[in-house]
Amino acid sequence: MRVIINELDYEFNEKLTILDAAKKVGIEIPTFCYHEKLEPRAACRLCVVEVVGRENLLTACSTYIQEGMVINTNSQKVIQARKTNLALLISDHQSDCLLCNKMIDCKLLAYANELNLSITPYYNVPDEKTSYSFTKIDDSSPAFIKNPSRCIKCGLCVQVCDQLQDIDCIDYRNKGGNFEVGPAFNKTIIQTNCTHCGQCVINCPTCALEEKSDIDNVLKAINDKKKIVIAQVAPSIRVSLGEEFGMPFGTIVTGKIPTALKMLGFDYIFDTELGADLTIIEEANELLERLSNKSNNPLPMFTSCCPSWVKMVEDSYHFLIPNLSTCKSPHQMLGSIVKTYFSEVIGIDSKNIVLVSIMPCLSKKFDIARPEVKGQVDYSLTTRELGRMIRGAGINFPILLDSLFDNPLGRSSGAGTLFGSSGGVMEASLRTAYESATGKPLEKIEFKELRQFTQSKYGEINLNEKLLRFASINTLSKAKELIEMILSKKIELDFVEIMACPHGCIGGGGQPIPSSEEIILARAKAIYQNDSKNPIRKCHENPQIKKLYSEYLKKPGSEIAHNLLHTKYYKRTY
Repeated sequence: MRVIINELDYEFNEKLTILDAAKKVGIEIPTFCYHEKLEPRAACRLCVVEVVGRENLLTACSTYIQEGMVINTNSQKVIQARKTNLALLISDHQSDCLLCNKMIDCKLLAYANELNLSITPYYNVPDEKTSYSFTKIDDSSPAFIKNPSRCIKCGLCVQVCDQLQDIDCIDYRNKGGNFEVGPAFNKTIIQTNCTHCGQCVINCPTCALEEKSDIDNVLKAINDKKKIVIAQVAPSIRVSLGEEFGMPFGTIVTGKIPTALKMLGFDYIFDTELGADLTIIEEANELLERLSNKSNNPLPMFTSCCPSWVKMVEDSYHFLIPNLSTCKSPHQMLGSIVKTYFSEVIGIDSKNIVLVSIMPCLSKKFDIARPEVKGQVDYSLTTRELGRMIRGAGINFPILLDSLFDNPLGRSSGAGTLFGSSGGVMEASLRTAYESATGKPLEKIEFKELRQFTQSKYGEINLNEKLLRFASINTLSKAKELIEMILSKKIELDFVEIMACPHGCIGGGGQPIPSSEEIILARAKAIYQNDSKNPIRKCHENPQIKKLYSEYLKKPGSEIAHNLLHTKYYKRTY
């Protein structure tokens, strides 16, 4: 259809909103409440445009183009309306930008600068009768902080929690001057079924939601000469950290990361991908035991490397706890090895070792606080936090020379890399499970059905004449849909991977801002490139893994392996 945008003619062959049509021709329309995977709410009114023949301005996010439509996205009427709407939003926002962790990524500040709005004519003066006070900060979550005084009530966090994750732990509450966003009945976050996935945080356009930072604690440990401070780096960090420094989306910066971390003062830099390799060895062994009826635990077996998914099961699907793999998450596995095996190797009391995980998500902050694993990993930093640390130290990250992770826990397989993308845990597991079960090499180690850029992926493979049916799911809303399908016997599966964040860890709540389908896809392609270039592409062929078992763990599923690398899960009540 023919559409005129800002006096230029365009042809579109598909049904698009004005927002999407404008983006296709290089015009960015500002918006707060819009999310590309969710239904538009048109609540913030910042994306208004002028359409010839219509008296009132229309919201670009919810209005579809029509044949012959004449649109102006930048008229004086449009700009003035945006200024007014933005000023009203700012009036409800605490002006403490110097204290904001999202200042660089803050859409509110960016739009104010773009619209030349330095002073707002509207002021909201809080009093004791309103909820707009500076005392209701909710820091109960181990992962993030909720500060209502910075909230502009765009509702995007509510939509993400409801539609993307189907958790519904936050909603709109109260009316009039007391209207705000938060858990029902004035509960704190920790009193709800929040999974701490951080999708609300990464989508919040202001700093009303921000990660609970451990930067100061890590710097204090680094400056304590009595401590050995170790960093471990998750797979997806190497394809996303560069974005914090203006590098193209999906740039692989694997070698620059150890260099930067050594410059920050870390003593050793290990690779969580080795923890992923270790997870696969134990997980594949556990799966084969379940398939051969040597285990009392039922099928399908669900992966357990995503803490947000595990918490959802503990909160709402207690009957599935026996179906969860007993394996710890990869960074917790490596934490156990660092505090035991490596502690013995270097002759240092584990009490003097501080282990810091660099993770793409916020739920790992919750993960390390679980009582049954507390102390194995001391701090968890997001990709964004590491970016702030590097900038704060004056390090010019893009020009750094490459270096290697440290031995004996720094070499990993391509399969370990795949953990960063949805479907990767399953693909890595199948590579090892197949060869362990059959004793034969897997002819095609890349599973195309698991590399589709979708939220639900299915497949099957023959293991010794037995058909193994598997699935990979991302986002918790899709996980709930799958559970209902399994319960209603609409589908039969043996092995299921579930990741809480869109397309896995590459779309994690602790990743650089912005985060979109286009950006996440670029990261996914880089993950697969990392795998293809690694000379070791199967976890069980990693020489450091072989050495770890021969010297310390004995064999998969051994007593010591079970004690160090496996855990239990519990029904949660509130």
